[in-house]
Amino acid sequence: MDPTILRHVNDEVRNFKTKPVQVVPGLTFNQYEMVKLIFYYYNSKYTTGDVDDEGDRKYFYNIVKNPCKVFSKAIDFDTKNIRLLTAGGGDPLKTWFMERDLKYWMREQQFGKVLNRIFRELPIFGSVVLKIVDGKPYFVDLRNFIVDPSAETLKDANFIIEKHNLTVGQFRARAKEMGWSDGKMNQVIAEFRKMQDTSHIRLYERYGEVNVGGDTNPRYEYHRTFIADVGIDQLDQYGRIEVEHSGVQLESKKWDKDLPYWEFHAEKIAGRWLGVGVVEALIEPQVRENELANVQAKATYWMGLQVFQTRDGAISRNLLTDVRNGEIINVDSEITKVDISERNLAYFNQDGEKWMRNRDELTFSYDVVQGERLPAGTPLGSAQLAVNQTLSYFEGIQEEVALVVKEMLYKVVIPQFEKERTLEHTLRLVGEDLNTYIGMIKNEYVFKEVIRIAVNKGVLLTEEEVDAIGIGVEEAIMSEGEKLIEVPVGFYKDVKYDVDIDITGESMDTRVRSATLFAILQAITTDPSMTTDPVKRKILLTLGEDGGVNMNDILGVPPTRPEDVVPPEMQGNGGAGGGVSAPAIASPIQGQMTQTV
Repeated sequence: MDPTILRHVNDEVRNFKTKPVQVVPGLTFNQYEMVKLIFYYYNSKYTTGDVDDEGDRKYFYNIVKNPCKVFSKAIDFDTKNIRLLTAGGGDPLKTWFMERDLKYWMREQQFGKVLNRIFRELPIFGSVVLKIVDGKPYFVDLRNFIVDPSAETLKDANFIIEKHNLTVGQFRARAKEMGWSDGKMNQVIAEFRKMQDTSHIRLYERYGEVNVGGDTNPRYEYHRTFIADVGIDQLDQYGRIEVEHSGVQLESKKWDKDLPYWEFHAEKIAGRWLGVGVVEALIEPQVRENELANVQAKATYWMGLQVFQTRDGAISRNLLTDVRNGEIINVDSEITKVDISERNLAYFNQDGEKWMRNRDELTFSYDVVQGERLPAGTPLGSAQLAVNQTLSYFEGIQEEVALVVKEMLYKVVIPQFEKERTLEHTLRLVGEDLNTYIGMIKNEYVFKEVIRIAVNKGVLLTEEEVDAIGIGVEEAIMSEGEKLIEVPVGFYKDVKYDVDIDITGESMDTRVRSATLFAILQAITTDPSMTTDPVKRKILLTLGEDGGVNMNDILGVPPTRPEDVVPPEMQGNGGAGGGVSAPAIASPIQGQMTQTV
């Protein structure tokens, strides 16, 4: 092993902590110190301790937590907003089943919790890093994430180092998982046991270029390297280093894949990697509010004192302890109470309100967004304008987060879903999904049944009899309360889809949405063929999307070919009698799915 590799990594870690980067002349930034400060401020702690020079407690008036919560709520979306759309040449029915199956799978994998944590931590730190290992997401602790602080993105970074603090048991498990030799594993543990200053094995995972050609023929390749920073230096009798400990290099392989990290940023500034979060934006208002709060707190100490004054030199005792109740005091000059009341209260309130307004301006956390009542006399139009302006700011950040989530779904999440769902499994349809399923099979089944009776029996069913068949289909399925569909092996192999994250409804004006729904209802009532005619249906879908209405939730997925949604058991092969046969509910896809009863 090259003994300089660990030294090089330690140099990168040390420079990351101690050497700020220059954003522009006169403006420097230290990512390590900023992350540390964010932890202090969000948890209402001072970096210099909770006691001042006079021995009094310093109170922390936290003004950053609530704007962080407002920010999180404003950019939030859930797995229900993730939609699969049929791409050109694809099968809408397969896409519909895949979307339902994907949402059940994401619920099992608790993907919604992953999204919630992204939205919760993004306004706090300004950036969130998610690591995908074997299809499983892990959040990276920014305290242990050392990255080129001047990089625009992780892909542009000269180096990325993730420090893992592992116990011996955790390291053994990691070594077996990664396939490291027992010799290397035992060497790390033996070197670790010599150390006295730590209770964990420091394992560095580094992505970046390394010199694979040596000093004589330098040649650089992009590698993923694992190094355990364990062991102690060997000293001579005079305390000088004879052999510097070099740790244990566990793995260093060429890395030509995509990075396993996915980055999310609240607001980016050129010249630095870490995004700007709410806590960082509110450093100055937080400092000033703390100053005001502590000055007022010290003033209350004086206001609570009982101090008296007199010109009589004979009075030299403490009236509180030396005077008894009812005692008459003979003095040459009257004893009066010293006025120590606080007369700057109005100034404190005015200055505090000024900085709180500055907080709201910096973070768009106005009262109307927080759900608080507006001051009396505020025009409704002004309130709506403020809400729209604020939401438009958050929508931009929400869209950027959604784009990263969409790319992650394409490259990691859905491929992992297809890998796990490639075998035969069961899909459970309930609620709205069950209603959509009924709508897909009912009309085609009724149509086939009417044709079968007309051709084989010469009977033309009345409108009431046709409605009875449809009601029978609905009741037969709804009586079970759910539908279990067996998805065959490789069913999603040839699905052509696009991923969309529908976040338009998050901030859509409810009046606009209600008006759109009413207009759609009028259009369908006037012309029922709008739900079946391809051209009219497309116009209807466009109208709904412009108004923030997900038309797939209302109209469902249109059936393609009758043979795709009507199984053979429903089509009938003739027979005697003129009655209407009872519906036999089976699979929605001929030869591809089977029902589990």
